[in-house]
Amino acid sequence: MPSILDSLASSFGPDVMGDIGKALGADTSAVSKGIAVIGPLLLSGMTKQATQPGGAESLMKSLPEGTGLLGSLGGLLSGLTGGKAGESSPATALLGPGVNAIGGALTRKLGFNVTPLLAMAAPALLGMVSKAVKSDKLDANGLASMLGHERDAFVGNPANKETVELVTSTIATGDKAAATIAAYGESWKHVAAGPAAALFMVSTSDLSGPIGSIKEAQAAGKALLDAASKAEPTSVLASAFGGGLTADMASQVKALAPGKDKLIDIVKNGTDPNLRTAAIRAVSDKKDARATQLLLEIIK
Repeated sequence: MPSILDSLASSFGPDVMGDIGKALGADTSAVSKGIAVIGPLLLSGMTKQATQPGGAESLMKSLPEGTGLLGSLGGLLSGLTGGKAGESSPATALLGPGVNAIGGALTRKLGFNVTPLLAMAAPALLGMVSKAVKSDKLDANGLASMLGHERDAFVGNPANKETVELVTSTIATGDKAAATIAAYGESWKHVAAGPAAALFMVSTSDLSGPIGSIKEAQAAGKALLDAASKAEPTSVLASAFGGGLTADMASQVKALAPGKDKLIDIVKNGTDPNLRTAAIRAVSDKKDARATQLLLEIIK
């Protein structure tokens, strides 16, 4: 019987790989390498969660009812428009608050924005685990045992040495970023929301409404990704936006600022100078009359 990781890799067939590559601007071999790293990374996060007190029970409850593997390619772009206000993504649930720094670290290593692929693979892997749990009639203890065996088998295979090292270093980056975020406490969501709010402002045709086209949101999100890629992996900027504008941050901004005035307040009142600079630059880089007016409103 194939392992969960083998099933995940095989589910990304040539056609799916090609479509993902086009969406992310990466060739098929890079996407394939990304999946080869993301699978063990997510498995490690899932296994860690299952070993915590009550973690296996919580994980059991989070497993999807359906066992569909990939869903639509549109899921790749969901991080640019966000889900329900305030909700967290499966990738964040499995990898913790340092998930953006994790995405950024992998992006630097693999040469393309890995975060959308991470967001796509997380629910796919959860679906496969759900299928295994149902097939083998596992309880919470059985789930924890299965995940532990899967992880140990992968780590113990000498052929996976390079991938294991990359996963380990990436998780360490995520842990450091999580510590940075924890230091801000409840104020973190307000600190990090400034640049995202700026991108919402320049990506909407109706500033009091939802984000407009995915194409505009992608272009705006790239500005954050470029800025974060130049920062230290565990800096405030990379911790917030190492993977660009993600679904988690988009949903947080929607919850904090349903309209234009609130968006401007978030940008103007940002407490971290690097994030405030990134927010203002995101607006000033948009060369049109609307962005100029927004910039004047922010700095006045």
